[in-house]
Amino acid sequence: MISQYDLIVVGGGAGGTGAALTAGRLGLRTLWVEKERCLGGTGVYALVNVWQPSHDRGALAREIAERMVAEGTAIYVVPVADTPAGRLIHRRAPEATYEDSQRRWADKEKGLIGAGVTYEPAAMAETLAQMARESGVEVLLETTFIEARRKGGNISSLLLRTPEGEREVAAAHYVDATADIALARSAGCGYTIGRESREEYDEPSAPEEPEFRLNGCTLCFNCRTGPSRVLLPHPAGPEGSSAHISQMPYGGYNVNMCLQLPGEVAWRMGPEQAREYLIRNIARRWPGVREAYGLDRFSIVQIAPRIGMREGPRLRARYVLTEQDHHRGGAGDHPDCVVWTDHAIDRHSHDGGCTEAGNGPVGIPLRCLQPREVENLLVASRGAGFSSLAASAVRLQRTIMGLGEAAARAVAQ
Repeated sequence: MISQYDLIVVGGGAGGTGAALTAGRLGLRTLWVEKERCLGGTGVYALVNVWQPSHDRGALAREIAERMVAEGTAIYVVPVADTPAGRLIHRRAPEATYEDSQRRWADKEKGLIGAGVTYEPAAMAETLAQMARESGVEVLLETTFIEARRKGGNISSLLLRTPEGEREVAAAHYVDATADIALARSAGCGYTIGRESREEYDEPSAPEEPEFRLNGCTLCFNCRTGPSRVLLPHPAGPEGSSAHISQMPYGGYNVNMCLQLPGEVAWRMGPEQAREYLIRNIARRWPGVREAYGLDRFSIVQIAPRIGMREGPRLRARYVLTEQDHHRGGAGDHPDCVVWTDHAIDRHSHDGGCTEAGNGPVGIPLRCLQPREVENLLVASRGAGFSSLAASAVRLQRTIMGLGEAAARAVAQ
């Protein structure tokens, strides 16, 4: 027998969180599917457990952050330059608020510079599970999406592989919240990958010809005082001493070493080989980073089980957000904007640079979530309708969570 729902959400990360929890609260019978053993996606399994300062109008991210801060499983952090090398390190800021995390620029009166939110990954997974129960959402963990079955212009059902075996499920509507739009691709939706040519969208910073180049990937880890719990390869020699480091609620620091590996190289390697390479990269760079940031007493206690990929396939949606939208800011010419962000275009590559949203928050239209080929599917992930340049600005967790919220509200209308 095929189980029937109002909405099926595939993917347990930020977009899935926004879609499933919002749908459940709106009274939709919702199934939430995740391939891992817990919810949280990249923020949990890749230890990308820091929300960068960025404009955010969504309700759910604030609720989660304030709930976890109250429980002591998340903290606000701000950058300070009190390290031996004068590099910025993000330390606990008891005086900061959620509003401070929505500012990317200095607040000179309060002495704050765009607070971030750092959370304990395991606590995030438990918080999301609890909120799913509270919202009446059915969650299937360790469940792999296999294929989408179509009937005309709609998806008719999904085939899943659960720990108990294969299962077919169906709904009136679907949300693809997978990082690499697995559901949309299975349903036959058009997509692209890599950098588009300048001619494609007339983007000034795009290359003359299309390039298979992806936003750089990383492998995050946590360090604490005391002996190391991780055996690293013998370092070949110091290499680089720059990283994004944030204090953790329970002590220690989360370390994200930027510019570790081009995304397209990791894509070709595959996740296992890429992770092995990145562990060797950590072994080479960690001694220099530890010295530069004054972390001599700290040792690595956990390396993420999954690499952090910033870019993959992207939907050829009814509207594709571009570099021009980012430069214009505001709602642009789009009456259907549903999410806003003011994060910079940042490709995490040696030729990428970092371009701030100079004219204020950028509006993302609902059409960026809508495939051209399927009526009852919305995409709420980094793989929605964005050019490669625009995707580098709108890929952050809170923005993607907002896409999920918008998708659920569109379904409920």
